[in-house]
Amino acid sequence: MLKVYYSAPIDVCVKEAFKKIDKFRELFAKFSSIEFYGAGIGESPIIRPESSDVKKGVVVAYDYRLIRNCDILLVNTDLNTYCAGTLLEMEYARQLGLYIILLVPEKPKNIFLTSLANKVIYSMEELEDILKDLTK
Repeated sequence: MLKVYYSAPIDVCVKEAFKKIDKFRELFAKFSSIEFYGAGIGESPIIRPESSDVKKGVVVAYDYRLIRNCDILLVNTDLNTYCAGTLLEMEYARQLGLYIILLVPEKPKNIFLTSLANKVIYSMEELEDILKDLTK
């Protein structure tokens, strides 16, 4: 079973994050042979801005354990919201040798983001095509 971890800078605007996660849940539901993990997916919590430092640390440690068991890190970012946690997850996934897919609305100007990603895509349709290919 292929395992994908969904990562996004969602702790800055939780309301928007839930809207995006709902769209991803719909897409992920089409692929029963792939397991999906990540903040707001399944049992994984979202770190809210008002969360305590202890809770944030525990959730981050939990996320790293999940990432370690995955094959792909899927990073969804609007390129405007900066989130150090997402960059740390990308670096951690790179060190583990995971395949990293970066989903963005336009070509990233940040060399750090592009150098960490194995594949940069620009739409949910491209993501769906990749997931279909992986399930063949």
